[in-house]
Amino acid sequence: MKRVLLCAVLLAWSGLASAVVYKWVDAQGKVQYGDRPPDGVHAEIVEGLGSRGTRSEQARPPAAPATASQPARSAPTTKNAQDDGIKKAVDDDVAQVKEKQCADAQARYKNLIEGRKLYKAGADGERQYLTSEEIDAERLNAKREIDNICNSPT
Repeated sequence: MKRVLLCAVLLAWSGLASAVVYKWVDAQGKVQYGDRPPDGVHAEIVEGLGSRGTRSEQARPPAAPATASQPARSAPTTKNAQDDGIKKAVDDDVAQVKEKQCADAQARYKNLIEGRKLYKAGADGERQYLTSEEIDAERLNAKREIDNICNSPT
């Protein structure tokens, strides 16, 4: 019985050791780790606990102090480079979201232009067909939405 219990514990432990860990930078610029990153955040997958990536980075000795032959690295330059990288990642994410919103708005407008009998779902799920005035108003709103989303500066 002890052997079975020991095998079960070891199997459970190995499952925990191979869990996926994500790394991301929060709004305050601090690096965070977790098993689920927040929505809308660019996260990288970090190697598991038992793999060479995570523990070896923590086990490294601190860097030797700079000598006359070794120029000192400036922390602000590294921090600025990190900030630039984070800013670029955020800008890329914003651009991707804007492109998707623009494509969705264009698809909605196209559907309103090409559709013959347009309807909305009622309270009970039944179709409520729009009048020609309502369709024209929806088309106008969809066109304004395209102009606001697709043609606005980033």
